[in-house]
Formats: sequence, C-alpha cells, structure tokens
Amino acid sequence: MVDDTTMSNQYALTRRSALASASGLLVGVAGCLSGDDNEVDSGDGEAEYTVSAGFLALWDFTRQIAGEHMNVVDLVPVGEHGHDFNPGPSVVADVEESDAFVYLRDFASWQDDTAAELESEDDVHVIEAAEGIEFFDSPAEDDDEQFWMDPVTCQEGVDNIADALSEIDPENADEYAENAASFNEELQDVHEEFEDIVDRAETSDLIVATHDSFQWWHDRYGLDIYSPIGTSPDNEATPQETEEIERIMEENDIGHVLYDVGEPDDLANYLADETDAEVLPISPVETQLPEYDEADWGYVDHYREVNFPTLEEALEASPN
Repeated sequence: MVDDTTMSNQYALTRRSALASASGLLVGVAGCLSGDDNEVDSGDGEAEYTVSAGFLALWDFTRQIAGEHMNVVDLVPVGEHGHDFNPGPSVVADVEESDAFVYLRDFASWQDDTAAELESEDDVHVIEAAEGIEFFDSPAEDDDEQFWMDPVTCQEGVDNIADALSEIDPENADEYAENAASFNEELQDVHEEFEDIVDRAETSDLIVATHDSFQWWHDRYGLDIYSPIGTSPDNEATPQETEEIERIMEENDIGHVLYDVGEPDDLANYLADETDAEVLPISPVETQLPEYDEADWGYVDHYREVNFPTLEEALEASPN
C-alpha cells in the first residue's frame, strides 16, 4: 500500500491533461462541419440537411435514422471523451450553420448552453434526445443522465430523434420512422444479448477504475458497479477510495478491473498490480478512438466488440 503523498502524485494528472499529452490522437473542432469526420451523406455526396450531434452515441442514433438524407456530424473530435469535451467558443457558431442540434440535457454545460442559445434564436432545430425520459438516482449520482447505456431506454431516445427529423423533413418522414424501427430492433437484440450474459454470470460485481458511466446497467441488469472516481472524468481517486476498492475486490474475490477506453488506464493498472487482477476495456460509447473510427463503429459495435467480451470475462459467464 502507498501513502497519501505517493497516491496524490501518482494520480495528479486529470483525464484531460493525460489525453492532451496524446495530442496526436486528437482532432480540433474547427471545420468539423466540413464533411470530413463521422458523417453520413447521400450517394452523390450532397445531403440536403446537416445535423450536429453532442457526442458519439447521439451521432450514431441520428445517422442510423437519417440515412442518406442528412449529414450527421459528431461535434466531439475522434479521440476525445464526450463527457468532458471542452469546446472552444467557435462551436456554437459552427452549430448555427447546421439545420439541427441533437443534445442531451444535463450531460455537459456547453451542450445546455448551446441549446439555450439556439432556442432563443429559433434558426436551428434543437432536439433533446432524452425528452420524456426520467433520469433516476443511481448509486453514482442523483438524476443520472446516462440513459444511452441502457439499450432499452435508448429506443425512446431513438424515437425522439426520429420524430424531430420527421418534422424537419416531412417528405422523408416514413423513411425516418422505418429506419428508427429497424435500429430499435438492433438495440433490442443488444439488450437480449446483455441479458443472456447476465443470466450465465457467476458474479454481478464490476470494478471500474475510471469514471462511472455504467449505473444504468445496475438499474436494468442488477449489476453492482464500484468506481473510486465517481461520475466526473476529471475526478481523482483518493488513497482512501482506492483502498476501499481493493477491500471490495478482496472480499468479493473480484479478479478483473475495467477501464473506460477513452480514459487513461493508470489507476486500473495500479489496482490490478495490487490485487493480482486482470485489466479489461469497457466503452460508455462516448469516445471514438482512431481505430474505431476507421472501422466506422457505432453503438452496437461498441457493445459487441468491446463491452460484451469484457462482460463475459469479468462476470465469469459460463459458455453458451
């Protein structure tokens, strides 16, 4: 065990400063509406509408619905984490060039501020993806807004976006409705695959050594998720919090430590070394790493390619 000074020095870097040190992975926001990144357009390259999305999951939901009729742009650059993305003042001006802005309330102050400004000007359609969805008081925070981690509740968000796109472009409303229904079937498949893993699991405990984006899994699937970081990516674990996680791991015989793929894995590796555990990746579908971007991964891919293999192992699911 290390003393407080050592722990403080070891984990003094915040998520943002650590990501900044890997600046080769980051792309600036400037010009994000130019059509280079995370975009869908028509076969001839000229979609009639452009939609700006607040982060990765919302971008994928929107592009799945929009099909060829709209360019959909993720405002969060490849390599950055959606939860703590800190855009420059030019982002609102960039969004004003689009036809719609899809955001999540209470997720990031810049999104709330941008939505409020756009609504006051009434020039851009503002789409609140979680409209009508009730956030719950999770073990991590009150009014936990991370509804998209639940593939069942996601379907309500998809319907919200589809309804809004139909208002913008009523000529293609039937297609948006069909696309949304088809994508929701995929989300239902993801939910059933998740249930199958949980049904075969020997444990319900997960240790996440980065910020806690996963408590909607507690509400939907009964998983007990422990994190020394809390809900903000910029929080730092205290020595006492780290020791508590080590105690939980020892008492519950937990042999795996998970880390958010968009955050540094330093604390996960430290805990793994202290407890002789294995480190595994997990995705809250907030960060599009360069290799994911190259493969054009969306929400379903993040679950099937990252989350489900990790959950199979960490929950000790018996083979099918």
